[in-house]
Amino acid sequence: MSDRYTVFTAPRGGVMTREVGVITGELELHTGAAEDGTLTMRIRYAGAAEWYTVDGGPYRLHDPRDHEVLHEIVVNLLHRPQP
Repeated sequence: MSDRYTVFTAPRGGVMTREVGVITGELELHTGAAEDGTLTMRIRYAGAAEWYTVDGGPYRLHDPRDHEVLHEIVVNLLHRPQP
């Protein structure tokens, strides 16, 4: 399994999680890709211990080699400039 981590500031409206609803502020995204293409996306407050599952999914990559690119796309979507 490959893992990627990025710290970013949540967009207006925050990020929806399954466990606690919307979280906002400085967050850290973790994505993990298994060899079979299964993708996990978790998020936490930057520096916190507890991870939450990003709402949606299940997530699956057609090709696990796309993991790094997909991670960067998700971070860019979540860290987009606000009008």
